[in-house]
Amino acid sequence: MHVGASTRIAAPVDRVWRALTVPDEVTIWDGVVPLDVPVDYPKVGQHARWHSAFGPLRLTLHDRIRVVEETRCMAAAIDLAFVHVDEEYRLSPMADGGTMLVTDDEVRSRVPGLRWLAVRLAKANVVSSMARLKDFCERPASM
Repeated sequence: MHVGASTRIAAPVDRVWRALTVPDEVTIWDGVVPLDVPVDYPKVGQHARWHSAFGPLRLTLHDRIRVVEETRCMAAAIDLAFVHVDEEYRLSPMADGGTMLVTDDEVRSRVPGLRWLAVRLAKANVVSSMARLKDFCERPASM
């Protein structure tokens, strides 16, 4: 099942790209912690692992990079618990200097009968993560 969202971010494309691809920045806005992330992340074919929390549960998120077009597009196959997501981020510069960010995800459950729950969790995550990413990228730079 398809889950998607778009948001306008008042920050340049290269700023949003860094937030999506630099592990230390991903940790700040998304809360995942690098467990085994390649130094030159993201590159096509890489498999990164991140620690993720779901309430009191500590889970490992598997992130397999499928497409990288610097500052334009990144796609990955994501596995977390019973949820599989084919995720794609597309970035477009806006005339005002900001960025239009679109996420386009195909969500599946690896457990029969739980597709409804996988989609519900993915939708909630997409909405909250896009809001956190927007807030993070729009913060003034620290001095």
